[in-house]
Amino acid sequence: MTQVLLVDDELMNRKVASKILKKEGFEVVEAVDGLEALERLKTYDIDIILMDLMMPNMDGYEATKIIKEDENLSSIPIIILSALSDKSAILKGLELGANEYLTKPYDIAEFKLRVHNANKLRSFYKMSKDNEAYLAKEVDKKTKALQEALREVENSEKDIVSILAKVGEYRDNETSMHTIRVGEISALLAKEFGYSDDEVELVRLSAPMHDIGKIGIEDAILLKNGKLTAEEFEVMKTHASIGATILSLKQTPLLSFASQIAESHHEKYNGKGYPKGLSGEDIPLVARIVAVVDVFDALMSKRPYKEPFSLEKTLSIIEGDSGTHFDPKVVEKFLENLEKIVKIRERLDD
Repeated sequence: MTQVLLVDDELMNRKVASKILKKEGFEVVEAVDGLEALERLKTYDIDIILMDLMMPNMDGYEATKIIKEDENLSSIPIIILSALSDKSAILKGLELGANEYLTKPYDIAEFKLRVHNANKLRSFYKMSKDNEAYLAKEVDKKTKALQEALREVENSEKDIVSILAKVGEYRDNETSMHTIRVGEISALLAKEFGYSDDEVELVRLSAPMHDIGKIGIEDAILLKNGKLTAEEFEVMKTHASIGATILSLKQTPLLSFASQIAESHHEKYNGKGYPKGLSGEDIPLVARIVAVVDVFDALMSKRPYKEPFSLEKTLSIIEGDSGTHFDPKVVEKFLENLEKIVKIRERLDD
């Protein structure tokens, strides 16, 4: 039932107004002045306020001002009551935020109309708040569902990337630990170059796919024991472009990193690499990082066609190729973090 707070210091006025209100189906809460009205608002869930202007202790002006400045109460419609014929008094009440006014003695028809209008206003507000709460709840629910769906998509993408990397491993002589080490060490260096945490994770996940394009190379060339002929090497070099084509079929942050790495990790700092002959900083930084890491780990690893190189020999080759094959800044970061890199190799040993 709608609760009306009736604020008037005159008992007879309260009785008259209360009788009309109850007859119209409202529940009435009474107060004798502004101070008592504010106390009633702490206890009751009031829907409409009928506020006399001239009262002791705290008049209707002050009470109206306080109520309308309180965000928890300001939406309650206030109808000011005045026996004053002075329009300026009523105007002042309205300026303080009152929604309607009634003059005493009451015109019954006008009294009912204004109170019912105020009740409609309150009902619309409550409906709006209910809808707002419902929409907020629905938005929250949909947002959570979307976030969950995005996590599923992201996890699926990671799974697909992992599967692709595995496919590449089965087509090559490289071990899965090599690709994992390339991912971990590349991520370490990416962080050293100031990549964000999210970007570092993308590097960790995408770097293992650097040679995915080898799935497009025929076995006779890919698995050949011994040195490739010039013609065979030209075919082998196409694996960089094949990998980029495979990984660029869909544009996502993860696949974008993977595509850049696959296409450009065989480019050389001096422009004599492949497939595009890029040089210097025209080569994506992530590919320049993987270029150093891939060669380092390959030299340190046992292959059917070679024994693992020592750390000293490997570092000698890396440093010797700084500025020609490799970006000197990447080599510098690599050497600065050598202790951490060696620990990664030991932890992820074949």
